[in-house]
Amino acid sequence: MFGSINSSGAVIDCIAEGSAYDIVLPNQTERVQNIAVDIGGSLAKVVYYTTAAVGRQGGGRLHFKAFETDHLDLCIEFMCGLVDRSRIRDPTDGPPAEPVIMATGGGAHRFGAELRSRLGVEIRVVDEMESLTAGLNFLMREVADEVFTYSEARGQKFVSPVSEAEDLFPYMLVNIGSGVSILKVTSEGQYERISGTSLGGGTFWGLLHELTGVTSFDAMLETTKSGDNTKVDMMVGDIYGTNYDKIGLKATNIAATMGGVYRKGLDKQYSDADIARSLLYMVSNNIGQIAYLNAQLHGIRRIYFGGYFIRGHPLTMHTLSYAIDFWSKGMISALFLRHEGYLGATGALLRGEAAPTRRRACSFTENFSVAEPAAGDSSGVSALGMLDQQADRLERLPQLALPYVPDTVDLAADEGQRLAWLAALERSAHELVALVERGALDAGSSDHVGTEDRVDAGRIRAFSILYARHLQRLGAQPLAYGALTVRGILGLREQCLREVGLGDVFAAVKRRETKAALVALPQCVAQTDVLAERERLLALLGNALAGNMFDWGASELHGALASGALDLAAARERISYSPQRLNNPGAFADRVIAQGYRKVLVFVDNSGADVVLGVLPLARVLTQTGATVVLAANSRPALNDVTEGELKDIVAEAALVDESLAAAVEEERLLVCASGSAGPCVDLRRLDPRLVALAQAADLVILVGMARAIVSNYHARFTCDSLRIAVFKNKMTADAAGANVFDSLCLYVPGGGSRE
Repeated sequence: MFGSINSSGAVIDCIAEGSAYDIVLPNQTERVQNIAVDIGGSLAKVVYYTTAAVGRQGGGRLHFKAFETDHLDLCIEFMCGLVDRSRIRDPTDGPPAEPVIMATGGGAHRFGAELRSRLGVEIRVVDEMESLTAGLNFLMREVADEVFTYSEARGQKFVSPVSEAEDLFPYMLVNIGSGVSILKVTSEGQYERISGTSLGGGTFWGLLHELTGVTSFDAMLETTKSGDNTKVDMMVGDIYGTNYDKIGLKATNIAATMGGVYRKGLDKQYSDADIARSLLYMVSNNIGQIAYLNAQLHGIRRIYFGGYFIRGHPLTMHTLSYAIDFWSKGMISALFLRHEGYLGATGALLRGEAAPTRRRACSFTENFSVAEPAAGDSSGVSALGMLDQQADRLERLPQLALPYVPDTVDLAADEGQRLAWLAALERSAHELVALVERGALDAGSSDHVGTEDRVDAGRIRAFSILYARHLQRLGAQPLAYGALTVRGILGLREQCLREVGLGDVFAAVKRRETKAALVALPQCVAQTDVLAERERLLALLGNALAGNMFDWGASELHGALASGALDLAAARERISYSPQRLNNPGAFADRVIAQGYRKVLVFVDNSGADVVLGVLPLARVLTQTGATVVLAANSRPALNDVTEGELKDIVAEAALVDESLAAAVEEERLLVCASGSAGPCVDLRRLDPRLVALAQAADLVILVGMARAIVSNYHARFTCDSLRIAVFKNKMTADAAGANVFDSLCLYVPGGGSRE
């Protein structure tokens, strides 16, 4: 599950008399386009970029793989396979270009001749420090949960990513390997080595080996976990008997590393583990102090730590954090990186002439459907996903007020919510299998059912097993994939579906429900057109809420949806239009009547009745008041959410039966655009640039649906007016907001205001 394999086209294989299942995955078929390797003293890290061998449009994918340098043969063998796959070509591309491998690190020089001989391709060496800084700049910008702080008391705390160049620089990178190099980075491609020390990882390894005989670095780190340095070190309390308050020293502060060993009067009894922890503290504390002094000298407030010495080891990170906090008096935090072992290889790959980021501005999204353990991570907690390239650089919504946190609940911090969501989503995966097996997601019985309309049962079982394994891992290790949020695990579900070759599980359901909704549209519109203006707007908001009940992502509604028992009237009956603090539809209606809007941006949710009978009639009336309405739909399928392509077809068909919609389409006052999202939630910092361009003059943002308005963006603030339209369709979201299941959210907030 956690290897670098592509599970597209996966099937289920029965094992042991049918009592268990395993996922059988085909061989990788993607073409390798770029390869880079960073060979250090302990690990060789490979980063490579793939695209589909034939026919896939859009971006590619970055992969990460690590090998021990002592077993370099395995790394070279793996790279031979990559070179072979680099020669796979679409026949229309012409003859393949000869691959070039970008190499960095000391091993790029030491093993360069062997690499050239064994791989039979050009090896182009890139400066190590240049690679480190280029890799760090890239990963900080592209990976949402790349940077974190750490302490034993608080654990991992992820830092919001920076998106603007002026926020990123300057910073200091402290790279800890055998020795230590300290780099000052002032802009893209501009850096200098400002300091360093020979007191690094090699010091720790060498002294501990001589004193204890331990030969494995992993064993050394493991030994530190049970050690007690106070049995070896001389503490302030050993000298003064208590704190030395006058100069701010606690009795528990170290006065002299290993200083307690020779003081017979202290009668300290110690073990190898105690020595190991003492040496770890000695090295880490000194590196921390040297780093802080350099930061002070150069006026830098961001200090990133990387290098093989760290390897995700909690005690090492805690000690460095403590040192920076102690010397800065709490003004600076030590910053760590999830991809810290891959900085050099990533930077080297980006320096290649055919690197993906050289051709166009683009964005990447981390995909955990197949996860790889972090390079050299001794804790076993952290894992890395693949980085999927988007076709364009995603951009922030202009009306979004900062600071912005897209997620409503931190599942890592809230155990009750975490357990409930993980259990509910695992159940939903099994329920999806059951829906497929009984044909509930196939085309209707009156339709001609082709093989393209049937969801492959083997693949859906493969998805269920794959997704359940991820959820179980996150239950045991909540921060394994970075910050744990509902948005993240809902997105992971879609990634797992796509990885086993299921691009749009609800395609047939969406077509069937949309067809029925379009038939009902004229009558739905006629019923509200006869009402007075304010009552009409209130009725349209009620229909939008009722339409949002047609959500196959809500397990509570599967039975009614599968049986066809839910219509708009029945949906309205199930909704409780409360609590009052979350519903003020009258305020929105009054604002529309009093002033109207110039341009309205609507993030739509589900296909079928939701968009056809809920959103379109509301958009229709807004265009009648003089507004231009932009409907933002998913760029890729997720559950039964409507996509850009589907919504364009729906609007075109609706225009055939409604003159007002037809006029709005003809005059370009009703537009459809991709949101840039591939999951149920939306991150308003990462939108399709075409949508951002259309949104420039918007004075109203409408968020439709539980995933877009409650699970994410519940606390988002905007510089323009906003309206959230959704129904609380499960207990977790309702509990988090102090509501009940099937309560409504129809909340209008004037520009610059907050939800509270």
